[in-house]
Amino acid sequence: MDNKEKKHKIAVFANGWSSEFIGLVLDRILKRAEADKTDVFIYVDFVLTAQSHNIKIGQLSVYDLVNPEDYDGAIIMANTFSTPEETLLIRRIFYDSDLPIVTTEVKIPGMCCISTGNYKCIYDLSKHLIEEHGVRKVVYMQGNEGNLECEERQRALEDALHEHGLELMDTIRGDFGFYYASEFVNDWMKEHPELPDAFVCANDLMALGVINRLHSKGIRVPEDVIVTGFDHVHEAQTSYPLVATVSRQWEKLGDYAYDELMRQIEKRDPDADKLYDSHFVASESCGCDPGEEAIRTRYERVRNIYSDSIQTDMLEFFFHSSHMEIAKIQRHEQFPEVAKQLWGTDEFLGHDYCICVSPLLFVAEDQKYAENVKGPQGKMDIIYERRNGESLPLRSFDCSRLYPDYEKDPEGSDVYIFATLTNHEQIMGYLGVKNSPEILYTVKLKHWLDNLVMMLTTVRRNTFLTRTNEKLRSIFMTDSLTGLYNRTGCSEVLYAFIDSQKKNGRPSSLVFVDINGMKQINDGYGHLNGDLAIKAIANAMKQSLPDNWLFGRYGGDEFIAVGNYKEGQTIERYRGMFDDSLKEVMKGLKVPFKLSASVGMCVINANDRGSIADYIQIADDSMYEEKQRAHREMGIE
Repeated sequence: MDNKEKKHKIAVFANGWSSEFIGLVLDRILKRAEADKTDVFIYVDFVLTAQSHNIKIGQLSVYDLVNPEDYDGAIIMANTFSTPEETLLIRRIFYDSDLPIVTTEVKIPGMCCISTGNYKCIYDLSKHLIEEHGVRKVVYMQGNEGNLECEERQRALEDALHEHGLELMDTIRGDFGFYYASEFVNDWMKEHPELPDAFVCANDLMALGVINRLHSKGIRVPEDVIVTGFDHVHEAQTSYPLVATVSRQWEKLGDYAYDELMRQIEKRDPDADKLYDSHFVASESCGCDPGEEAIRTRYERVRNIYSDSIQTDMLEFFFHSSHMEIAKIQRHEQFPEVAKQLWGTDEFLGHDYCICVSPLLFVAEDQKYAENVKGPQGKMDIIYERRNGESLPLRSFDCSRLYPDYEKDPEGSDVYIFATLTNHEQIMGYLGVKNSPEILYTVKLKHWLDNLVMMLTTVRRNTFLTRTNEKLRSIFMTDSLTGLYNRTGCSEVLYAFIDSQKKNGRPSSLVFVDINGMKQINDGYGHLNGDLAIKAIANAMKQSLPDNWLFGRYGGDEFIAVGNYKEGQTIERYRGMFDDSLKEVMKGLKVPFKLSASVGMCVINANDRGSIADYIQIADDSMYEEKQRAHREMGIE
């Protein structure tokens, strides 16, 4: 690599919905990387054409983690992308970079493209339908608008028809997916009572959608109409009928892409595109006999239907159980421990993965969160992490490292997968998975992401709800003037403390304070000065007793405090401490009156059977003489 230190790291980018393609290609890439001791970092989005702009932005935020300088090169599975936004974002990321990049099937300017042919194989397919099966009327089901591969396939079909003196009967716009292909062909048939001889579809999934709709209407394939696809995907080779299609030899494409990337790393040549052959595979949906391998593939699928169904049911049961337990969490700090109990032994995501979320996720309200969190960046909270099968406690890390404590193993190759956790417009964070590439070979990863988002949303909601309830409870139990517990708070907290001390066999102390001459202060100097007197007494109490004591405003000018009893603690000693504290407090107040208070105490032993009212009365009695003396000095009868 010219003038650069080799990092032995490559990046791979893909849309996770194309799981079969990813599986076939990535499997070969990883085997080659393992032999070279190269780490592979895979970035996955799950963008769909029909999604709103904000949802797409959330999905694509996983690419905010990408730093081109971290890698020796990149492979972009561009043919998996569903939208122009994905391609544009990739181009923006690597705009100022001279990183060697290889794309699959779709050319991106400035990047080398490895692709398989579209024209000849469709031309051969079309010729086969015309010459072997007498097809004359053909309807073509297109993919997404603007897809170059789809347009080339249509051109090959039209050329083959034209050479035989035929014209394309019609086209139907699809989206490369099963569902809408089924809907769109249904709409077309409502307007066109006459069936064509064949539906030629731009990919296998749309072919399956068309076959599904035809069968629902009692139309037989291939007896009544032929249907063909493109891509030779597993689903089309385990169905009935087996779909006549085009094999793109994807199982070899990973080798081609990796080898070309290595050449590009040695010498950059973004225009050194390579084209490999694909070939037509005749089968049942065009009226031909399938090959022995195709029959074996279908039999294997039938043989595993029940076990596959059970695994799917078990995964759903697992997520259902997880949701029920996660819903009990009141604060996000509880998440790691609950997750450990739920997932500490499961193998769904392997032995090593981390769930990274924004520190604001459980702090900021929706609007503030949206304003401040545009994607994964800076410090992130690892709300759950599993390493070597062990669950780790909650911690934070800088997401520029991508994966916590990442270090290149000079003797081996590791695989890392990253995908966004996003709830509509709310970008929560991302999931990182180590050495479990098989989660990309089905839609299992998408199920995990969706369920994680729902669980985190539940925890976020519960955290805010708990916080709000605590605020309301605090308002309900707090005296607004002093910040101490009010009469209700005394009953709920202070008295509960004494009961707890008793149950644990420990003595406690109760201190009772009553302001001297409070009525005279209010009458003579006004209620504002009276409020100052009340706050001054509250502050003096808190300063003269330990921090772990509990304080309450028992009545208008009466206060109560409870705490652990310490040997040698006497009422005389506390009165001295209180008087000193009150003098310090009063130094900062410019008030036209003198302020004092009478103090009483009650020591409550563990075996006492008295009530709270009894203890308050004892403390009140213990200050009686002091109260009388203070009133005499103030001239109060």
